[in-house]
Amino acid sequence: MISLLQVRDMVALYGRTDAYQISQKFSASLLPMIEAMLDKLAAMGKLEQIDQSSCLTGHSCKQCPEIKKCNLKIYQVTSL
Repeated sequence: MISLLQVRDMVALYGRTDAYQISQKFSASLLPMIEAMLDKLAAMGKLEQIDQSSCLTGHSCKQCPEIKKCNLKIYQVTSL
């Protein structure tokens, strides 16, 4: 079973990430649980959700080669 600490550590390792990337590291079937854990960590002040207008590649969604809107929730560790 994955813990909140493991999820937070994974976000810290990647710098900025989303639930899908973390769930792929552990198991694809854990996506809903990972999303809930990220939301819980954000509510606890351990993570912060960053601007959704920029994706992990650093481009805005308007410049994204994907046609559909991804609407990702991207997280990073809260700065001290």
